[in-house]
Amino acid sequence: MIQASQVVKMAGGQQAPVLGGCSLELGGSGLTAVVGPSGAGKTSLLYCLSGLDRPDQGYVGINGTDIYSLSDEKRTRFLRDNVSFVFQQYNLIGYLTVEENVRLPHALARKRVDSSAVEDVLSRFGLWEKRAARVSTLSGGEQQRAALCRAILMRPSVIFADEPTGALDTANTDIVLRVLRDLADQGCSVVMVTHDVESAALADRIVFMRDGVIAQTTGRLSVDQILHTMARLGGGLHA
Repeated sequence: MIQASQVVKMAGGQQAPVLGGCSLELGGSGLTAVVGPSGAGKTSLLYCLSGLDRPDQGYVGINGTDIYSLSDEKRTRFLRDNVSFVFQQYNLIGYLTVEENVRLPHALARKRVDSSAVEDVLSRFGLWEKRAARVSTLSGGEQQRAALCRAILMRPSVIFADEPTGALDTANTDIVLRVLRDLADQGCSVVMVTHDVESAALADRIVFMRDGVIAQTTGRLSVDQILHTMARLGGGLHA
């Protein structure tokens, strides 16, 4: 369960807020796509929902916990135990190996992880043979797959993904989207920011944003329905 109520986020030097009072409730599992034109506030909303950026006003709850009422230490621990992140920039450590990067969140949390689970997830993404390679030597698609392995291994209840396919070719895009869809079907709540209309069409819920507010929330829509809704709301996506 992800809940947000009247979330406001200001930015330095700007009179208008980046987020102008966003309220949202995402219950249970499923894939949610957050869409809208550039500058609509999609990533800002994702960061506030995920605990990465404190809003200036409003409430954000994950699984019934008011995450911004927690101390920094408790919030970090709560997010580590419940949330994983997948970003377009991958956020891997280049001088570590693939396996070391995948194991890193467990190491930081001082938790043991079954080696067979590591092998299973790396094999699933075709990375087991490259487990000892430094991630700086991998292609962009391989790095994104490694980032997904790291996120999945934590077995979170929520995954936040910020443009996870924005820099990928078609083959790697298909892999990433299929995995996110599978995770949502298996009980995880996945929230994905995307500019790609075909990616959005895979979602169970679509949140349309415009000028820092949530303009509309719908269930699953076809590509044509998404494009029609965006045109009506005055913004566009990439077909």
